[in-house]
Amino acid sequence: MKLPISRGRISHTLFEDFVWLVRSLFSKINDSRTVARFETTFANYVGRKHCVVFPFARTGIHAVLKNLELPAGSVVLMPPITIKPILDVVLDLKLVPVFVDIDQSTVCFSETSLTEALKSSPRVAILTYLFGIVPDVEALCKTLRNAGVFIIEDFSQCLNGKFRGDKIGSFGDVSVYSASSVKTLDTYGGGFVFTDDSEMAGSLGIDQRKLSKPSRSRLIKKVQTDLIRNFASQPIIFAILTFPILRFLTWRGGSKLTKFTGDRDQQPLTSLPAEWFESYTSIQAKVGLQQIKQMEEKDSKRKSAINQINSSHNFSDRPIGADGGENVFWQYIVYADNFSDFQKQLTSRGVDCSTTSLVKISGLASYPFQGVTPNADRLYSNGVYLPCYHQLTKSQISRISNSLSELEPK
Repeated sequence: MKLPISRGRISHTLFEDFVWLVRSLFSKINDSRTVARFETTFANYVGRKHCVVFPFARTGIHAVLKNLELPAGSVVLMPPITIKPILDVVLDLKLVPVFVDIDQSTVCFSETSLTEALKSSPRVAILTYLFGIVPDVEALCKTLRNAGVFIIEDFSQCLNGKFRGDKIGSFGDVSVYSASSVKTLDTYGGGFVFTDDSEMAGSLGIDQRKLSKPSRSRLIKKVQTDLIRNFASQPIIFAILTFPILRFLTWRGGSKLTKFTGDRDQQPLTSLPAEWFESYTSIQAKVGLQQIKQMEEKDSKRKSAINQINSSHNFSDRPIGADGGENVFWQYIVYADNFSDFQKQLTSRGVDCSTTSLVKISGLASYPFQGVTPNADRLYSNGVYLPCYHQLTKSQISRISNSLSELEPK
């Protein structure tokens, strides 16, 4: 019997999750030397001089924007699809977001939309690479720098991506990486800020030292969540329990669980939560030091799987990235004319899929700023997350390829 293929997998093994759960219960969590060692290791890995870790990427972005000392009302160019807390951070600092629509092929800033957005005289741009797809980073950064815009690269979904041989995360004035659950490098949370500017790194270090003590209970909860997701996506458990539940919810329609990791809250914050300003733990740093050694092998397996799938079908309506880019496929996305029908067709073939759990922040009616972003609208509603992880087997790769071939538009 062919077991169904889950939409996603945790990068850790179940054993690793269990070990880290035990260690989070009893081990020291505030060893600053271990945290500093991982910062140095990760900076070298990305190819930047400095790395400063915060509890979340949003916290790191908050610190960067605060240190720029921008006047209230300064414009920040933002992606239309990302996590909502980044929008909350921008608004908390009394800055104005302007949303730049995406290019459907690169799922990053469209050059045409960027040119139009530059008329707003922005001071900062948050350049976000979705799903491990690499755009023409050099052209985008050149356009932004010519306009005097400070560049924050968010490469949380594109770790190890490259453009013309240079690593993504090394192009901006600063870059940020989120090491949250289901990421390629998952340290049970954490947000890393990278820069070659020693003055900026020093200022960020001051902000880091002002963070409150780390919370053991919050760390335990994060590891538990990872462990539960890991257990639920194990092939046998997924076949017996998780997939039947998802099929039932798909049949009923409109379920929150048809999104990759569920729906996200879309209401404005009156203040930024205290949790966002708690220190990163040394347990998380130890996880990072272990996991970073496995990165190349995992990436190679995942990219090989997706390249095999791409070579076996003619489904061209999907993000492919720019010439000169080396995609890493944090997720594998295709566009469907009707997501619900497409999902049911894939589900009947034993292939789980979903839409993104990221938020279309350019269209939040409860927020004071919106944008016209038709390409992002299509990605948000019709972009299909297909199984994409290093644990895919040859038979699973073949089944995904065959399903896409059967469903590709004629």
